[in-house]
Amino acid sequence: MKTKGIQNAINRLAGARRLGSASLLLQAEQEAEHILAKAREWLARSQVLPPDQPDERYTPVALAVEELEKALEAFRSE
Repeated sequence: MKTKGIQNAINRLAGARRLGSASLLLQAEQEAEHILAKAREWLARSQVLPPDQPDERYTPVALAVEELEKALEAFRSE
């Protein structure tokens, strides 16, 4: 999994908030929830590599998931 889709979901949430359209807000939230669920599934299937091996996939996705969770939380609290 790549972080680009997760980052796009974060950007869509911010863009929908700026535009203030009810339909865009709902669509952005639904898409973010879907991507978050898929990313969590990917993380659950993936293995964390030992510290002595380079981790080019798992950690960046895990960090992006944390960012998306925070963005969704902030989105819902407004």
